[in-house]
Amino acid sequence: MQTFRMNASFLPAFLEALKKWGTLVAPVERGAGTFALEVIDDVSLARPEALRTILPFKKLLLKPRFTMLERRDGGPASEVFDNDMGPTVYFGAHACDVHALEILDLIYMSDFVDPYYRRNREKLTVVGYGCMPDEYCFCKSVGTETVERGFDVFLTPLGERYLVTVCSARGDDIVRANAELFEPASRADTRDYLQRLEERERRFTLEMDVTDLPYVLELKRDDPVWEEVGKKCLCCGSCSMVCPTCACFNVVDERPGLDRAVRVRTWDACLYRDYAVVAGGHNFRADRADRVRNRYYHKQEAFVREFGKPSCVGCGRCIENCPTGINVVEVFKHVRGEL
Repeated sequence: MQTFRMNASFLPAFLEALKKWGTLVAPVERGAGTFALEVIDDVSLARPEALRTILPFKKLLLKPRFTMLERRDGGPASEVFDNDMGPTVYFGAHACDVHALEILDLIYMSDFVDPYYRRNREKLTVVGYGCMPDEYCFCKSVGTETVERGFDVFLTPLGERYLVTVCSARGDDIVRANAELFEPASRADTRDYLQRLEERERRFTLEMDVTDLPYVLELKRDDPVWEEVGKKCLCCGSCSMVCPTCACFNVVDERPGLDRAVRVRTWDACLYRDYAVVAGGHNFRADRADRVRNRYYHKQEAFVREFGKPSCVGCGRCIENCPTGINVVEVFKHVRGEL
């Protein structure tokens, strides 16, 4: 790992240089306080200070909907590379996003490698950007507020300059190819970074106790809180769509025309009523409360058993986007008897 400094006025030139490594994708403002992660050519549109985009970065790896196979005129099925993005540079990743990327790697590249995910993942360059939390962030509680790996380059704003951390061979190549933009970090940069770290720690207002949480959940499997949340939840799937680590998907065969058939893969959600329907019509989670509980348990209990860590990174997207105001932190406080 190497550390440099870069004058803030060099950011546009740095973004222009990143285009040599792939299609540049960054947060773009689409309305007051509303940001989308989009391909940009005009680097002045980039808004790395945005805390959350409408959809998270996972859409850069697996589109919400893409064609896997196609068959025409009764011939053999052929693979369609509809999901392949090509070399892509994701600029503006926050620490929790980088942790989420590591979780997606565990899901899609552990035992059974997902080829659609892998092809895009191998061509993804990650350029992080230091953020300040708001009232929805609880990444500090789950240990994802900082990151030391999983990115290529990371920029931490320090007033009129950035502290630049390089964490990969690709990141080193980027810095070496644009050496005129960087200089060695100084003691003053270190001092200001530590001061910023202290200020950032003070800004966290939302906290969640995760002490022995998987075991607590196992003990509270029949807690009334799940029925209460189930009555409030619309099972609309909004929380799953905006979650950077939710990975449920469905595969369907469609016939757009008489001479064409396609196999399509789409994002899905375990909260949807028909998600657990199996052959014969039986639904293992027909009850809404069961589906709500399943989602919470997968994040904080089942994933921990399988991979040794929760699959929630505390980004706050589910809290911000729930139409009925369900707050994951409050749910777990009810489970613990704190509310």
